[in-house]
Amino acid sequence: MDWLTQRVENAPTSYHRNLPDMAALRIRMAWQKMKRNAKGEDEVWAFQNPSNTWKRMGKQSGYVLLRDGKIVETVVVLNE
Repeated sequence: MDWLTQRVENAPTSYHRNLPDMAALRIRMAWQKMKRNAKGEDEVWAFQNPSNTWKRMGKQSGYVLLRDGKIVETVVVLNE
């Protein structure tokens, strides 16, 4: 939960990430599927691991679907 950065309402775009078209399409499709799976009070949040973990874990970011305060689905955008 410490990795959550902000609640997300709109579909992600690729222009700000400089992603190849296919990678951007895959991310948008996964995000749309996550939104379709959302129920009632579920929330979609962006996440990124803290910089002090990058050396050990690499840099990771993406989106999670929260249900009753628990992560039920994840879309990883960056894993380097």
